Amino acid sequence: MLVSGLGFGMSGVFTRIIEADAWQIASWRALVGSIGVTAYMVCMRRIRVGVTGNLTPAGIRALTGPAGLQLLVLVGLGAVAMLLIVVSLQKTAVANVSVIIATVPFIAAALGWLVLRERLRRATVVASGVSFTGVVLTVSGSFGGGDLEGDLYAVGLALSLATLIVFIRRFGAADALVAQVGAGVALFAAALVVDDPLGIDRGQLPLTVACGLVFAVAVILWTEGVRLIPAAEAGLLATSETPCSILAAWILVSEAPPLATVAGGLLVLGAVLVHAGADVAAGRVSRPWLRPRARPRV
Repeated sequence: MLVSGLGFGMSGVFTRIIEADAWQIASWRALVGSIGVTAYMVCMRRIRVGVTGNLTPAGIRALTGPAGLQLLVLVGLGAVAMLLIVVSLQKTAVANVSVIIATVPFIAAALGWLVLRERLRRATVVASGVSFTGVVLTVSGSFGGGDLEGDLYAVGLALSLATLIVFIRRFGAADALVAQVGAGVALFAAALVVDDPLGIDRGQLPLTVACGLVFAVAVILWTEGVRLIPAAEAGLLATSETPCSILAAWILVSEAPPLATVAGGLLVLGAVLVHAGADVAAGRVSRPWLRPRARPRV
């Protein structure tokens, strides 16, 4: 989870140094990422169930039923999020996008209460309020400047990611990694209609491919990490993306965060860390370092 945060945090740096429009960057990043995730899935299937394990008649019939419809919903949401991340990073500061994305766990908690009827704890409501205040403070620094549009795109990105999380939990039969692959392919296909991804400067392709590969590794690590640890621990470790992205943009492309973003970011990160820390203190999450060590199975 920590390494995935570093990988996701590099998105801002790649967006700054690649000289192409948003559709070109987003579509190539998504396509290369999909190829990388697919290669990982094929490798894992060869080890576990064989390459053609999901290509049986029963598997094909399942994709034409409710599970197929659920997969399409996840694909659509994933494609929208893949595009919005690049658009927002091109139109506002990397730090602003990172701070706004950090509110995704609280938005997902609110949507989970509305859609899944999950219990919403008082501590989560308070932390969500503090987090929302941090976002308002961050966005307020863009009023009168050219960054407000990008901040609003980042808000849309946070909403789409939170909705994606809720639907992944709601659609237990749909595979999140398969949806990520489909989203990347769908976004590239859409780019062929509305833009010209094939017209990207050939000198920018190595950076674009590197961006997609880093994205693929981050997605794989995040997905596998979520499966291995409880949600509260995953949420706590996922916050590493925010400082990683801000520091990477500051060090590598000399983009210092605005003062309002620093203040808002401290509020958001403080809310996330205090909320997750309270869960750990109350024993709501596991402590893997206290588990007895077992011999690994080969």
